[in-house]
Amino acid sequence: MLREANTALSASLSQALSHFHHNAEVWAAFSQEVRSRAEGLNALRDFLSTPAGFLRSLARTMVRGSMAPFVPDLPTPPAVTEPDITIPPPVVSEQPEPPALTDAMIAESSIPLPSAQADHTSALQPVTLRSPRRKVLFVAGEPESPGVQYRCIRNAAACLRAGHEARWKPCADVNPDDLNWADIIILWRVEFSGHVDILLQLARKNGADIIFDTDDITFLPHLARFDIIDGIRSIGATEQRIETVFTEMRRTLMRSDLCIAPTDTLAGLMRINKPLTYTVPNTFDADSLRRSRMAMRKKQWIESDGLVRIGYATGSRTHQRDFARVAGILVKLMLKRADLRLVLFREPGNHRPVLLMNEFPELAPVSDQIEWRDMVPLPDLPEETARFDISIAPLETGSLFCNAKSELKFFEAALAGVPSIVSPTAPFRQCIVDGISGFLADTPEEWETALRTLLENPDLRRRMADAAYHGSLWYFGPQRQALVFDSILEGLGGEQAAARASELQIARDAYRGKGLPDVPPHEILFHQDRMDEAAVTVIITSYNYEAFILEALESVRAQTMEMLDLVVVDDGSSDDSIALIAAWMTQHSARFNRLILLKTTVNAGLGGARNCGVTHAETPFFLPLDADNRLLPDACASLLAATSEMTAYAYPILEQFGEPTRHKVLGDKPYHPMQLVAGNYIDAMALVAKWAWAAAGGYYVSRSAMGWEDYDLWCSFAELGLQGTHVPEILAEYRVHRTSMTSSVTEQDAHKQRVVELVESRHGWIKLVQKAAKEREKVS
Repeated sequence: MLREANTALSASLSQALSHFHHNAEVWAAFSQEVRSRAEGLNALRDFLSTPAGFLRSLARTMVRGSMAPFVPDLPTPPAVTEPDITIPPPVVSEQPEPPALTDAMIAESSIPLPSAQADHTSALQPVTLRSPRRKVLFVAGEPESPGVQYRCIRNAAACLRAGHEARWKPCADVNPDDLNWADIIILWRVEFSGHVDILLQLARKNGADIIFDTDDITFLPHLARFDIIDGIRSIGATEQRIETVFTEMRRTLMRSDLCIAPTDTLAGLMRINKPLTYTVPNTFDADSLRRSRMAMRKKQWIESDGLVRIGYATGSRTHQRDFARVAGILVKLMLKRADLRLVLFREPGNHRPVLLMNEFPELAPVSDQIEWRDMVPLPDLPEETARFDISIAPLETGSLFCNAKSELKFFEAALAGVPSIVSPTAPFRQCIVDGISGFLADTPEEWETALRTLLENPDLRRRMADAAYHGSLWYFGPQRQALVFDSILEGLGGEQAAARASELQIARDAYRGKGLPDVPPHEILFHQDRMDEAAVTVIITSYNYEAFILEALESVRAQTMEMLDLVVVDDGSSDDSIALIAAWMTQHSARFNRLILLKTTVNAGLGGARNCGVTHAETPFFLPLDADNRLLPDACASLLAATSEMTAYAYPILEQFGEPTRHKVLGDKPYHPMQLVAGNYIDAMALVAKWAWAAAGGYYVSRSAMGWEDYDLWCSFAELGLQGTHVPEILAEYRVHRTSMTSSVTEQDAHKQRVVELVESRHGWIKLVQKAAKEREKVS
């Protein structure tokens, strides 16, 4: 009887569920109709409130004879009927009643019973420490354009790097299986259509979050005018066509839950309609970084042809008015300098220039000084960019459209070792330190001054390119992008997760770095490059250590890692260190891929010397080694094996040797950033990622307070949320002697006080246990 009753009840509930599904579909269609008509009303309101758009349509009316804007009304709500459900009467089971719980039984039970108050309180859900893995589908509206690399492919890789699942597809290829798989869908430059409408409906049915992304102002139809976007004219399009494209992209944006954009300007415009909008910049990937740096290295070894090249790497015919800002200045300089070349690009095959040259007749007198290069696929761009000596990116600074454009021309030149002169648009002002990592130029006078300065100063070009590279490694790099996406995705996991993610985003100031590293002046005394690619550079800093330097060098030569780079920085020694190092390098040059000896112009101190060495490192990781210490043979290989793409540093256990000491080993504590509150427990001999060093602003430089540069770096990593890892093996040896910098400088009373004050001022959260100078440890 119980089985028959359950069967009847199941059939009745199935009928009711089907009825409810029907009602839900009817109301979903009604809601969609309401949204569509609401958008119509919004579009009409925008139309009437935009004088230029209204006047243009009025002018068209005078020609065509009619103007009847559609004014939508609200649809009639559908009728909803109650389901006809028959609930069978309850059936009493013939099973015996369970025994009553006695006090003894309650006492023995390990399950806590709810209190009487729990009847009126919802059950508390367990707190999740971080969001679960998300499945992210990037949908490309323009899959054949280079932008798909920046906004879909590289961003999908960032999600994977952060531990989520991700894939990308052209919009036309997205199918129901993709939508069933994804719980987050990012629509890049997707115009609304019937296909997109179905895509959005299926995604919402599955509970997916919808994110809209674009890399230009493609969602404000009233900006689709020749006088605002000159590119409309130069690509041969019409205002009406571009206005239609912008309108359809706006419809997609309005149906999204949130937005992302590559610049703050663009994100700010999106927030007018979608307050939940994040800035997610365009980035480079590991391959473009590798190819850019290799192209730069090859250029350094090729004998110069005596020419100086100014490159303008526009990839589309949308920058006629932009280039017009500098064309006259370039001609003026080229007429005065026969060695000056302007590098422009053309379409391969038909050799049609990207710039419409008929609009620049002033270039005719210097046509023989123009180098025409065929456009190349995006992966091959680093080799073309590295040919430049100076890269220029002029833009109309008064144009809202130009102020929303990304910084990719700047950071792609920086990766290839090329300094840039750019217009001071909002994005460029945010990423460039004027005169240090690039030049900002607006007026013709500013452009001419900036160009002349770089043309006449090759050393400044190199230093500016280095600073631009250091400033780009973190903010436009794949590691930061992974953290940004992880934070955004975590924030979509509910209210509690949103609160945690927002706390991090606010505290970390949008994951910006800590400024440019301070790299003191120095000269190169020895330079070898076999043009191979190593993973680790050992950086030895030395000051009057001729008694120990050869031991340190030999410990590097003995590394089991076959491919290895070595940079030695002499910080103004007055002994015979430099002669010993140069002779050793000449004798053992075959052991190393890149081998470099640097000398600081004046004694810069430990932080400055290390920053000089890191500047010349062309590997993902570097390992600092003081000249009085030694590495064990497996140090580089074992530390590298413990890292991943997201590892900021890996540190080993060190064994002390030399004079007697109370502690046999250093660095034996496991990694936890909050241990740094009490003081340092990690020695400088750690494998450090160059991108992490750049994010932290390098080692601090202060001769009057040197000694804790490594501790300061670890604290900066902690503030940025960058992960370290402990390798519990003895992989290096730390020499204890009376003439070490620790004994003779750092632990002297007055100096130690200055060190403590400096580091505490830079990291207000540390609470040092030992502030006074330490007495030298002795073994009883």
